[in-house]
Amino acid sequence: MLLKLSWPVMAGMVLQCLLATVDIYFVSRLGTTAAAAASLGNSVSGVIFFFSTLVSAGTIALVARSSGRGDEWAVREICGMSFTLSAAIGSVVGFACILATAPIVRVMFNPDPEVLELTRQFLVILFAGTGLVFASSSLRTSIQAVGDTLSPLYVFGLANLLNALLNPLFIFRLGLGIRGSALATVAATALAFLAINAVLVRRLYGGRLSLFLASLRPRLDMGRRILRIGGWACLQQVARPLTGMLMFRLVTETGGRAGTAAFGIGGQLFNYIFIFLVGLSTGLSILVGQSLGRGDPTACDALIRKGMRLAWINVALFALPFLLFPRTVMGFFIADPAVVAAGVSYLRIVYAGLVFIVYISIYGGVFQGAGDTFPPMIASLVANAPLKLALAYLLAKTLHMGIRGVWAAIAVSVMAEAALIAFYFWKDEWRHRAV
Repeated sequence: MLLKLSWPVMAGMVLQCLLATVDIYFVSRLGTTAAAAASLGNSVSGVIFFFSTLVSAGTIALVARSSGRGDEWAVREICGMSFTLSAAIGSVVGFACILATAPIVRVMFNPDPEVLELTRQFLVILFAGTGLVFASSSLRTSIQAVGDTLSPLYVFGLANLLNALLNPLFIFRLGLGIRGSALATVAATALAFLAINAVLVRRLYGGRLSLFLASLRPRLDMGRRILRIGGWACLQQVARPLTGMLMFRLVTETGGRAGTAAFGIGGQLFNYIFIFLVGLSTGLSILVGQSLGRGDPTACDALIRKGMRLAWINVALFALPFLLFPRTVMGFFIADPAVVAAGVSYLRIVYAGLVFIVYISIYGGVFQGAGDTFPPMIASLVANAPLKLALAYLLAKTLHMGIRGVWAAIAVSVMAEAALIAFYFWKDEWRHRAV
């Protein structure tokens, strides 16, 4: 059952990776400046869109528990409130980001004026669709939480196909340049929103639109419950990409262009480890939530053991290319010896710590399903903010380890986060968490 729920989430993550790849592929045909602008724009929008977790994390916990109890009315009410919250928050965040696009890019990256202007053009259009992104995230999570992870895969798979078709049309045929890529993404997001909304109404409301519309009325108590759970999860999700952007600056200072390129390539490679782990974590959170909703906390133990076994198999398989053949892996992407050398050290040093991501993913999924999102937030915030940043600076600058010091700090931060989340998990308080 765990794999049945998890594999569509994994496939969806592959499609999400391909979506970004398609955008960069077509925009790169416009030149290096446009490619740099799209890369910076995707980095910024990725962090902003992580804030959708503020609603979706609380939704999956509350809906899964209600579904486990067989409380159909509660499922509908939570889904409706989740949609209202996500659409409202997403619209406000999007509007604020549109007004502050240039300052955001300047503070984060300080690019040259030409890149800054193209990034601004790209992001203004993406930010206009923020409300759709947040609402779609809420709808997808609601459907997944009742055990249907396959329908969202179909919907967002079709959206990715539309994005791939619209990119060359808007960029080249209509002559919109980098703005065309952003428009293609927003158009695909709009289609996904309409389609996933239709699936939700059919799946959870018996096809009765009137029931769905009635569930959208604001309810303060339920809204507070969703945000109380989602607030901590949101901080956890945002901590890693935010500190990652700050680490980019330190990598550039200590490793130059070669180190920066190696950091970028290595980070993309490690994303493929997380495809399987995120799918497992999502499936586990749904099943744990449903088990707790049925009043059967002991049923979670078998699920956790199975999740752990599968997660360790995943990281063991990736150890082969990253630890044994890192030079071959890096050489596949770039021929520059300096970049390959920096990439080899990155893959080996960071992966030595990254194997412990198993505990973060599996225990994180358990906490998510239980609605107890505070412990993972503390673990992530402590490990990624003060520890990783301070240690990276100390090792790289003060102790003159250079770029290897940055890699070591990343590895240690993963180990620390795993130790902290394991400590909270073994306290066993999540089984009795009231949401």
